[in-house]
Amino acid sequence: MKFETDDLLEQTKRDEEHSSIACAEKTFADETRAAKIFSSLKTKLSNVDEWNAHAMLSSFKLFDESGRELQTKTIAVGNFMQISLTGTVKYDWVRITDIDEAPDEFIIRVKPTFDPTDTSGDKSVISHFFTDESINNFCLVRKAERVALYVIGLNEKMNAGETGGTLETVRNAAVNLGSYLGIQRGEWKKFCHHFMEDFADGQTA
Repeated sequence: MKFETDDLLEQTKRDEEHSSIACAEKTFADETRAAKIFSSLKTKLSNVDEWNAHAMLSSFKLFDESGRELQTKTIAVGNFMQISLTGTVKYDWVRITDIDEAPDEFIIRVKPTFDPTDTSGDKSVISHFFTDESINNFCLVRKAERVALYVIGLNEKMNAGETGGTLETVRNAAVNLGSYLGIQRGEWKKFCHHFMEDFADGQTA
């Protein structure tokens, strides 16, 4: 079976400056156990409450396009996600653009977007530290007895001076790029590890 995650990992090698990888993986006793873990993790990864439970410095909420917070906790294509990351000045916003499912692979893909709660209604202003060219891929993969969770960032370019939003430009330019990247990448690494730690019987790779 060909895994899309492997293709995404290859893409990071072609532009390492603007890419990031966080990963945690475990090997289980047999394929049957690994398949059960994969199924359980897939369910957890689909629920925003589980994201909050497994993050360290971030909190997540789902919204619709009109800016109303959603009561459902199930992540779906089209949802907006508000991300609060400790150490940054304001919320980042992403939109779930794709959810890809295969027998042994599950990917949630998000892109920076406008703030749907902004009453000005200006959808041209990307409310995120990165431009809307960037993509974050949350990839769950099972290969035989091994289960891995990745967060793969592509095209991660700072959102400063590329939108019509003066406030966004000032906010992003004021944040030290290295500091932001360090916090964000460290957070996604912990995110992956905390999900995998739910299953103590696996051996860490």
